[in-house]
Amino acid sequence: MYIPGVLEEKLPDSGCCGILFSGGYDSEVLLRFAVRVLGAPKVVSLTADSGLLAGFYRKHIRTVTEGLGIEPVFIPMDLMSLEEFTLNTDKRCYICKKKLFAGLKAEAVARGCNNVMDGTSTDDLSEYRPGLIAAAEAGISHPFTEACMGRSDIVELGTSLGVSGHPSDSCLATRIPYGEMITSELLSLIEKVEAPLRPFVQGRLRVVPGTGRLLVNYTGVDEKLVENCLEQLKRIAEKSGHEIKLHRLDK
Repeated sequence: MYIPGVLEEKLPDSGCCGILFSGGYDSEVLLRFAVRVLGAPKVVSLTADSGLLAGFYRKHIRTVTEGLGIEPVFIPMDLMSLEEFTLNTDKRCYICKKKLFAGLKAEAVARGCNNVMDGTSTDDLSEYRPGLIAAAEAGISHPFTEACMGRSDIVELGTSLGVSGHPSDSCLATRIPYGEMITSELLSLIEKVEAPLRPFVQGRLRVVPGTGRLLVNYTGVDEKLVENCLEQLKRIAEKSGHEIKLHRLDK
């Protein structure tokens, strides 16, 4: 496939390059591309290991990096000690990313990386993403946006690199509406409910404030896949005093 020259130019000629690998599709494509261009010894995979990272992605990160012959670097991050984060205002994403990017950048520099990148695409620029401000403040670069690459371009590149597709996702905190306190217990519950659905169902849990209800929004899958998990989801929810409701978005 055609690869914009600027994409390769953004990868450093010497030293190592730090790639922020969340386990998501875009960051995986960037990581694989960096290894192809620079070689495994010059690429460092960096992941913030906090309560917002689902276990599915932690496992996926280890699988991908092992296949590429590089070490997955997980940096422990304690977000629950940040009151500004747990209060869950509309600045949640910025506060979170500011701490994560600072820690990841420091680790990258300590490992000799002269450039730290993430998988932000041009499609992301049209969405409300206050974390991009934090990225700019930390000096995190976005090679895909600088190469004017959107999601379809990244998928094309990913296909050529052998990246298998998986549903788009976001951190576990996005399941909790602004104003609802973020707690370790609630994040753990969200993780447990979503776990049986991964990676087969494109669905996300949503906490409905003041109702004790957990709403599973899902789309584009066979109903039986969700129904097969329903009893397990009910048991998980009931143990925490919640009820589960399913909502198919495409019907």
